[in-house]
Parts: sequence; C-alpha cells; structure tokens
Amino acid sequence: MKGACRGYLRIIHMCTFNPRHVLAAIALMAGGLPLWAQTCSDPQTLCPEAPTSVFVLDGADAFLNFDCIDATHVAVLRFRSNHNFENLGSARIRITEVACDGLLGPDTLSAVVVSATGDPCDPAGLTAMGPCVSGIDDLVWESSTLQQNSEYFLLIGTQHDPADAMCGMYVELEGDGVTLDACCNHTLISGASAELSVEGGDPVFGYVWSPNFYLSDPTQASTMVTPAETISYQVDGQIGECLVSTSVTVTVGSPIGVPNSFTPNGDNINDFWGIDGIAAFPGAKVEVFNRWGQLVHRSLGYAQSWDGTGRSGKPLTPGTYYYVIELNDADLPIPPETGHVAIIR
Repeated sequence: MKGACRGYLRIIHMCTFNPRHVLAAIALMAGGLPLWAQTCSDPQTLCPEAPTSVFVLDGADAFLNFDCIDATHVAVLRFRSNHNFENLGSARIRITEVACDGLLGPDTLSAVVVSATGDPCDPAGLTAMGPCVSGIDDLVWESSTLQQNSEYFLLIGTQHDPADAMCGMYVELEGDGVTLDACCNHTLISGASAELSVEGGDPVFGYVWSPNFYLSDPTQASTMVTPAETISYQVDGQIGECLVSTSVTVTVGSPIGVPNSFTPNGDNINDFWGIDGIAAFPGAKVEVFNRWGQLVHRSLGYAQSWDGTGRSGKPLTPGTYYYVIELNDADLPIPPETGHVAIIR
C-alpha cells in the first residue's frame, strides 16, 4: 500500500492516513497552491492577512543550515515589506496547526526570517532579522527591524522525512511593516468633509477605495470624503506580489450618545446620567439648565456622571432640564450639542 501511495500522491506523501493530514491536503489542492515553489531558488510567496497552507516537500532544500536551522528539509517562503518609509516595519509570523508527526511522535520545527545580500541559497550571505524559534507547534516569530520595500525569506526546517508522512502547517504573516496603514476614522457633521489617506502599498500599482461613494477620487492615496451617511471604506493596494487591504469608518452625526432621561432614586438602576462615548473627550464641558435658564450642573471632562443633584448638592425636583455639551476637540470641530433630559424619581 505504501508503495502505491508513493506513486499516486508522491508530491504530498499522504501514506500515513491521519485525518488531519487528509483534510489539510484537500484544502491545499483545492486552493491550487504552487506545491513546487518551496526552495531557496523558487520560494513560496507568503502574503499577509490570511493563513497560508505550507507543506514540507521532498524538494525542500536539504541542509540549508543557518542559525538554528540544522535540518534535512528546509521550506523557504518569501515576503516583502511595505513602502512606508516613515518608520521601521514590524512583522509577526505565526506557525500553527502543525501536523508533522514522525515515527517517534511530533517532530520539532525551527524557523527564522533572513535577508539575503545576494543568493538566498548561500547561507554565508544571510542575515537573521530576529530570533530563531523552535518547537512542535504554535511558533511565533516577530521583529521590529524590517527595512521598507525589502524582500525577506522565512526558513522552516525539520528533520522530518516527508516520504514517511506528510508535514503540514499554517503560516500567517501580520504586522505594520507588511500591511497598509490607512488614516483615519472620522466623525463628521452632515455636509462636512475630511481627508482619507493610505500608505505602505507599491505606488506603481496605486490604490482603490471602495465603495466609491462620496469620494473625490477613489484611485489616489489621498482622497476627500463628504459623506451623507455613516460609511466604511476598504482600500486595496499591492505589496510585492500580494494584494492587501485595510479599512476606515467615517461616522456622520454625533460621536456621543446622550440619554433623554434617568432615574436618580437610589435603587442602583439608571441612577446616573451616563453619556456614551464622552470619555474620549477629556476636555468636554457639560452644562445643564433648568426651565428658567439657571445653571444647575456643570462638569469639565465628565469623569463623574451627573446624579441629578443641583450645584448646592441637593436633589433636583423631577422634570425636564436642558443641556449644552461642548466636546472641545480640535480634531472634531463640531458645534455644541443641545437637547433636554428628564429627571424621573
């Protein structure tokens, strides 16, 4: 049976029929991934934002030894950092759901990210970009020293022989250095405008904002938005061979939620006038007036929700009161919010 298995599924070596291996292999073949791309001369591409199925193959580089990599089989993947030249980029790689069991149990994997000054197949020209990690499952590699618009190689080494049983895993790439950075979430009053911008993608390929409603130009890195309603935008760009995306939300209306009543009767239920979202505005000023226009409550910052007492500290009589709330945020130039709130006892 094993010989027949070698002839029929030689490329993934499913001769050990572990159900986990079978399901993973089906997913791999359904995705149409390039199983032959895994050597230092033809590495598999690793894109951010989505887990990538990786299987150690017979063709994986033997003894491409570097740092902690001392293995009979080394799978090589490549990725590119983004075009954000303001700061050094950070990246994190997670290796999970490892199914790499040998005759004596789970085999140990080792992984490291390197840069190459020349031929990536020459260990003498490789430089480690962070720590080397090893284990049998759930490996995490991370670094904050990636340079912009540079190619890197992930080496995954194992002593496992894929001719005996399949060795598969999921690899996930994330971090500021390998994705887009879009700015910013905004809150606007109706009719107001704001600028949306993105950086990090390859400017040769440009960007696409979607949906294209209310935008001055949905194909530029910076675009003006004048929305008539709250809306979320996705912006797509390209880093190396990978299509990447991120999103922002533009809220139309007030960033705070103001209740129109509360019941300060001491039953510990709705005893305070809680204003949703106001904690984000430490400079906010909240003033409450009675029906004759007399100030009964004033708060700067609203660190403590109003309990329905007047400026003398005595409980106010039930009835309708009127408020003026100024958020006092230079980044959110909206007029004061006014309305009424009822004290119910």
